[in-house]
Amino acid sequence: MVLNYPVSLGVIRKLKAGDVVHYNGKIVIVEKSLIDTILNYEKSEGIKLYDLTGEIVAFGFFEKNKLVYQGVDPDSLTTAFVLGVVGVVVEKNVPFEDAIVRFARVVFRPEEELKGKRNLVFKTPDGRKIEELEVTNFVLRVLQDASGKSSP
Repeated sequence: MVLNYPVSLGVIRKLKAGDVVHYNGKIVIVEKSLIDTILNYEKSEGIKLYDLTGEIVAFGFFEKNKLVYQGVDPDSLTTAFVLGVVGVVVEKNVPFEDAIVRFARVVFRPEEELKGKRNLVFKTPDGRKIEELEVTNFVLRVLQDASGKSSP
């Protein structure tokens, strides 16, 4: 199956655990500690620091042009979904059934190294970043579908 950016919630909710998709578009790379900053900024200032609505996100940062994935916890995942994220790319299969079912979103695992054209969109004074990565025909496997079912 081919997914093209932007991916609607309707399409996301039709994916099943174990599905393999070829994704064309943008993946937002967010350092995990920034996800709360994005939410708090919007609450306090009334404007979005960065709009994550409809985005597929990977928590991590680049080190020598290689993505270093950061572990995802239920709170960060819930905050991302509250901000409108439709899917999260993780390195390892971690069960998040409660947040997944509550928001009817999906978790993906890359079937290849995540690489593409990078675009820095936000950087904090202490160096934390949000980057957009343009990918073409990037292979992802659905680890958990919108119903909470997992694939091995």
